Amino acid sequence: MDERSNGMRPRHPGRGRCAVIELEAVDGKPEVGGFILFLPSGETKTVHWVCAKPISPTLDAAQEYSTKLVEALMAQHGGNGHGDIQGVNWTSVCAAIQRVILDWNDKITGAINAKMVRDAIEGKTVTAGAGSRLH
Repeated sequence: MDERSNGMRPRHPGRGRCAVIELEAVDGKPEVGGFILFLPSGETKTVHWVCAKPISPTLDAAQEYSTKLVEALMAQHGGNGHGDIQGVNWTSVCAAIQRVILDWNDKITGAINAKMVRDAIEGKTVTAGAGSRLH
């Protein structure tokens, strides 16, 4: 048995390669986002966040998550250059994480807009910041 498979099914996203898969909240809460990183060894790392507004700048956030993932792998494996650290194209991982964040930003923006429309239909007061005018 291939030692990297760890008993995973042949089509498991982490079998022999790296994959970033977007997560969604089970209860449909749009403010919850995240992803699973499937590593070539079969190991997985999960990252999630709860935020009521879009994440910006997205590239900075993606770079921060990528850095924290590498740091976690280094700490977990004693900083010995674990194969998943050496064998992963972290630039591609960062780009995939940024795509997840951009897609999540679209969802949270849609949820914010939908709430504003619901509030307007229900006659709730809509306020703007100081110096703003509503038309």
